[in-house]
Amino acid sequence: MEQDYRTILEDCEIEIEIKKSRFIGRVYHVEDETAIEEIISRVKKEHYKATHVCSAYVLHTVPERQKSNDDGEPSGTAGKPILEVIHKRTLKNVLVLVIRYFGGIKLGAGGLIRAYSGCAAEVIAQSSIIKKQYSDCLSLEIDYPQYGGLLNKLTEWGYTPIAEDFGEKVTLDFYLPVAETEGFISMIRDATNDRFDYAVLEQRFVDVVEKA
Repeated sequence: MEQDYRTILEDCEIEIEIKKSRFIGRVYHVEDETAIEEIISRVKKEHYKATHVCSAYVLHTVPERQKSNDDGEPSGTAGKPILEVIHKRTLKNVLVLVIRYFGGIKLGAGGLIRAYSGCAAEVIAQSSIIKKQYSDCLSLEIDYPQYGGLLNKLTEWGYTPIAEDFGEKVTLDFYLPVAETEGFISMIRDATNDRFDYAVLEQRFVDVVEKA
């Protein structure tokens, strides 16, 4: 079974200045290395005067794929700190870039690590984080007399249909975490005295926005 994972909802950018050096942090949702290469290439063309364009990414694959790049900064002072921030926030399918315009004052190894990790942490903090929840798309069919009572039960249980259709019977559609489907069906069976029909139409990742 596919595993749920956390990622960002949309791309985000921030900028900070440390000892006259500009650090521009960007975070992107990505699906594969091809997209990553295209983004890095595009950003390097956009910021062709930048001193460094350092990066790190983690992909939701089995086995997990990840990579970091110092892009000319001393080894381990840029890409790895960015990667560690991604891991700390337990994010997948994420690319973080930190673009540096050198301001003339050297930061030293410790200063570089703090600058790159700090910039990466800040741009992620400014992003909307979502959970990609692997779900069953379940369609439930009931008779009209059952509708009101079942809707009250669903509210009590904390389930909300994503769609309702009123034809010969009432059809209610749900996205359910795969692990919850069996228990949900059991509750529906008890609530309707087993007078219902259902079908799992598909399985897919569904975006669940994390609460602030």
